[in-house]
Amino acid sequence: MRFRVGTMTVGFVTANVLVSKMHAPSQFPPQLEVLSGHTYREPSDVFNRCLMPVYQTAYRWTGNRPDAEDATSWVVNHALRDLQLPRAVAAVDQALIEATADAIGRHWSERYGISPLRWSAFHSGEVAAPWRSTLSLRAMLDALPQDMRLVIVLRFLRRRTLGQVATQLGLPSQAAAILLFRALTVIAIELGFELAGEDTVQAPLLANFVDHLVARRQPGRFEATPATFNALLAATHVHACIAGNDLPQARFVRSLEQAL
Repeated sequence: MRFRVGTMTVGFVTANVLVSKMHAPSQFPPQLEVLSGHTYREPSDVFNRCLMPVYQTAYRWTGNRPDAEDATSWVVNHALRDLQLPRAVAAVDQALIEATADAIGRHWSERYGISPLRWSAFHSGEVAAPWRSTLSLRAMLDALPQDMRLVIVLRFLRRRTLGQVATQLGLPSQAAAILLFRALTVIAIELGFELAGEDTVQAPLLANFVDHLVARRQPGRFEATPATFNALLAATHVHACIAGNDLPQARFVRSLEQAL
């Protein structure tokens, strides 16, 4: 992955944000701007400003509500509560970004056998970089050939089963699963993830993972190969881009707030 350093006061990162070379800084939304010298004085200040970025980052990298809630709860319970306030906004944001990246890395290690070394290749600033949260589904699909674009649209947006997709495309089910795998691999490359081979042996496992995302259920555990890991991450990013998917439930927000 190739990134350059940009200096923008935007999103969940205050300065020295890692910016993908593929996306211009002008695409960044002016959200959660930080005034120079601002200080957090109460835990509620941190919670109100950072809960949404933490949750949406966790959802973008896990693709489902149960795992996003688990990661967010871990950040609130193990990082936010331990903050020594008052403290500068930039320092607090960086601490929470790193905690969020750690929580997501723990998720991939425990559920899919991804080693900490492999996860460490994803810098915490990259995980929480604002452009990832705003990269549209259309931008992800633009580089895909027509058949790959169609399989993503049918599976994620139209919510057709893989069997229905296979029938519409005139393919055997296994071939449709491989096409889905390859489409997500191309999207992973567009997202800036390094190519990790083209082994599609776990295409059925990936298809089952996507089944759970689309049904808004927590996917099952399995040992993912490097190539499958990239495709899984692409799937979580695609799913998070669909409007409304990455919004936390009110009962979850209330439970965290009451526990502060």
